[in-house]
Amino acid sequence: MKKGIEKGSVQHLIIQIISIIIAGLIIFPLCDFLFCKILQNTNFVYSVNDHIIEPIIFGVIAGLIFWTLDKKSVKKAQK
Repeated sequence: MKKGIEKGSVQHLIIQIISIIIAGLIIFPLCDFLFCKILQNTNFVYSVNDHIIEPIIFGVIAGLIFWTLDKKSVKKAQK
């Protein structure tokens, strides 16, 4: 009996997408804040579209791409 989540499984896809979304929701606004304050010397304005919607879309797309690559590598390893 195998323990854990196998690469290429749907559970792996869901966890990967959620992880990337959470990282994006934390890292992207922080980097944008630092960019505004240090390099541009302007005020930081938090917007729903830029700091919530875009990281979610990026997380779903990146998660699907990484999952597809993982699934292909698992199939090659099994052959």
